[in-house]
Amino acid sequence: MPDNLKQKAISGARWGFIENLSSLAVTFVVALILQRWFLSPHEFGLIGHLAIFIAISISFIDNGFSAALIKKPEPSREDLSTTFLTNFFISLVCFGILQLAAPYVASYFGEPQLEDLLRILSFVLIINAVSIIQRVLLVKAVDFRSLTICSVTASVISGVVGIWLAFGGYGVWSLVGQQLSRQLVNTIMLWIVGTWRPSLKFSGKSFRELFSYGSNVLVTGLLDTIFKNIYFPVIGKGFGTETLGQYTSSEKYSNVTSNNLSQVVQRVSFPVLSKVQDDDVRLKRVFSTILKVVMAVSVLVSFCLSALSYPFIVGLVGQTWAPAAHILSIICLAGAFYPAHYLYQNILQVKGKMRQYLVLDILKKVLMAISIVIGIVLKDLDILLWGMVAASILTLVIYALYSGRAIGYGPLEQLKDLFPMFIICVIISLIVGIAAIVFKYICFRNNWDDMTWTNLSSVAAGLLIGAILILVFWKFLPKKETREIRNLLSVWKKSE
Repeated sequence: MPDNLKQKAISGARWGFIENLSSLAVTFVVALILQRWFLSPHEFGLIGHLAIFIAISISFIDNGFSAALIKKPEPSREDLSTTFLTNFFISLVCFGILQLAAPYVASYFGEPQLEDLLRILSFVLIINAVSIIQRVLLVKAVDFRSLTICSVTASVISGVVGIWLAFGGYGVWSLVGQQLSRQLVNTIMLWIVGTWRPSLKFSGKSFRELFSYGSNVLVTGLLDTIFKNIYFPVIGKGFGTETLGQYTSSEKYSNVTSNNLSQVVQRVSFPVLSKVQDDDVRLKRVFSTILKVVMAVSVLVSFCLSALSYPFIVGLVGQTWAPAAHILSIICLAGAFYPAHYLYQNILQVKGKMRQYLVLDILKKVLMAISIVIGIVLKDLDILLWGMVAASILTLVIYALYSGRAIGYGPLEQLKDLFPMFIICVIISLIVGIAAIVFKYICFRNNWDDMTWTNLSSVAAGLLIGAILILVFWKFLPKKETREIRNLLSVWKKSE
């Protein structure tokens, strides 16, 4: 990967990492305060019931035009204004639909409070719609520094708002206030940072051109959003609001790693891969490098979080949330492969294989649907969650076969590149989990049985052992691999 392109990729990844780390810190603090002292699983479950409706609406509002704008070398002012007006109009339509649907949603889940919650929370759709173009232009310019500043500022301010409302006794409304304030602050910041201003000119030609590419992305995006959030209504309806609250808590912590890393991979890799899309040899080399780093980081972090889930959750927010720890230990295993899913999808988009992109994405959803149906029929939450893991692994294998074929990167070559790091990550995570258990046992044997600090200390002990193991395994990596990682780190340090 040439230095200039590599610097952009690494700079974007670095700022994405900073954003993730900052979001992680904010999430921990806000979760600790809200879950430990103010809110119950039931209140988190109420917001969980609404997640799919908000997520589908936001996905529909974006309507695939963002990907079309990023892919287009030089989008015109008409392209940008047409997209802005389209997004805003659709946001108003979705907002109106949710206002009308609110009573029926509340009735379906048997929670009357959902009617008012959904009507207020749906304002986030309009706020989000007016910021999409500003976000797209920053992504296209690979200006992830500005995106990070906006996102982190919004996370901090919204966290303060949520805590303040909870302290004032507003209960579940503190979560609504947190979401609304985060989107509002982020939108305001994006408009301050961004230089583009709408001309309010709609072009039918631009709409048709962008929609011809974005329509496939729209369909796959909607399907992806539906199935990514389908567990909320399924668990809420099948296992109750309390269980859904436990799931939303675990899913939130899992997303800190899998979802945030997926977002970094998607927004950094797509523009970078697009720049070398006409050079197959170079494209394969760039993709291979990104894939190895992404899989190593994602699998290691997710598997370690799975191994440490119980002491992590119980130590952080208390015994009330212990069921969330069990759920987290399973869904982390599925989330470990999500970033690679998005990376494989990006290759298909870059190579213009949108029909194949759509077919594979539908197949992915079919696998998820089968696992969900089995869990519902058997009325077993564990089976439902392990089905999620199985679907994620099968999806990875299918994407590796077909996406790799698009750039001449066969499955055996991929396996040769990825298998050694995968085994190392599994070994480290197992030892990390065992170390935490042993440390906790020693604490109890010595009558240090403080629930919070014993669990958190065992997490710290496990992570310390993990860090040592990473340094040890580093010595045994092939020289080619260590040289490649060192090159990436050197560019990371030099990139502006």
